[in-house]
Amino acid sequence: MAEVEKVFISGLHEELAEDRVINEKDLDPEFAKEIRKYGGKNVMTCLQCGNCTGVCPISLKIDYKTRNIIKCCQFGLKKYTLGTRWVCATCYRCYEHCPADLNPAEVMIALRHIAVREGIVPPFVKIAATNLVKYGQSVKPDPEIDKIRVELGLKPVHADQERLTAVVREIQTLVHATKYDKLIGIQEEVKL
Repeated sequence: MAEVEKVFISGLHEELAEDRVINEKDLDPEFAKEIRKYGGKNVMTCLQCGNCTGVCPISLKIDYKTRNIIKCCQFGLKKYTLGTRWVCATCYRCYEHCPADLNPAEVMIALRHIAVREGIVPPFVKIAATNLVKYGQSVKPDPEIDKIRVELGLKPVHADQERLTAVVREIQTLVHATKYDKLIGIQEEVKL
């Protein structure tokens, strides 16, 4: 019998995201323990109430909702879960509304740790880390922002170029010393 995942879209509308058979070989009974090892709480306490998805600011933009990802973790679908395109803004709104005190945001962070250690680096992580070692911030600077800041009477974001250069150098040193650059594959971006 095929297992079918339904994804909450909005209101009373649900859409079939994927129709797949789950085999026992797909299950990792230690997955929930591994999530706890990397800082997540026990996913088995999730009630599947859907509050996390309901308050998630990006849930309408992604196929795999918080609730669905937690359910996959409960089943032990490690490879499947790490291979989906899940995204978390780590705003912790889900935690504020979780009746089981699960803290889904911390589960998502644990999943990121596990994924990276398994060589699965989500593109947004690599992009943010690359920007961090190049620009000293996770988002590439936009000259338009500085124009707006000047119009508002504020200094440009990177007004002190000497200080910025020193900060970027420190970030590069830390990223290289911790081997984070090799872990996520951005060693070419860290020039020491």
